[in-house]
Amino acid sequence: MKDIVVIGSGGFSKQVIEIIEQLNLINEEYKLLGIIDDNKSLVGTYVLGYEVIGDTDYIKQFSEQKNIYGVIAIADGGVRKEISKKLNGVQWVNLIHPSAVVSDYIKIGEGNIICAGVVINPDFQMGNHSHINIGTTLGHDVTMLEYVTVMPGSRISGNVTLKSNTMVGTGSTVIQGLTIEDNVVLGAGAVVTKNTEPNYLYKGVPAKRYSKKKSI
Repeated sequence: MKDIVVIGSGGFSKQVIEIIEQLNLINEEYKLLGIIDDNKSLVGTYVLGYEVIGDTDYIKQFSEQKNIYGVIAIADGGVRKEISKKLNGVQWVNLIHPSAVVSDYIKIGEGNIICAGVVINPDFQMGNHSHINIGTTLGHDVTMLEYVTVMPGSRISGNVTLKSNTMVGTGSTVIQGLTIEDNVVLGAGAVVTKNTEPNYLYKGVPAKRYSKKKSI
């Protein structure tokens, strides 16, 4: 079995824990050692019965002694980027919920999380450390780069590119053929009908450009 840790003890960690448990019901592959969180006051607390065992410095030292597998259960792509670079001794795994419908014709990096009810069509490409949350659909020929977060119930049409550190808000829609540039946030329910510029918040129907974000 692979010794695995979940990094981050917030609400999304509960979904990730359940994915691991559901995968183990099919093929007992992972031993969940516990949760990692840089809020040291949480050490010794529990998430769904699994203990917060230490912070990222602790697991960095631990991974130097044995093979440790992991995923980062934190919604902020910028934070995931920092942690993934810090913990270069951890072996990152992809976790895909058994109920997800995923084409055989995809390319996927490492450290990704695909939740329950997701549908992914052929010729999908996914970088590293990205999240696709529950009930999301992605059309054919979608490209998703690194540290992307897609929130529940989103609809990504065919031939769309989501660049690094994009966050797609709950229930958003991106029509076919568009590019969502780096470090963009789409507000909940946004309907994107044009290519975006990097480092902005877009919201509304159709989505319009609002405040500028700090680039990472």
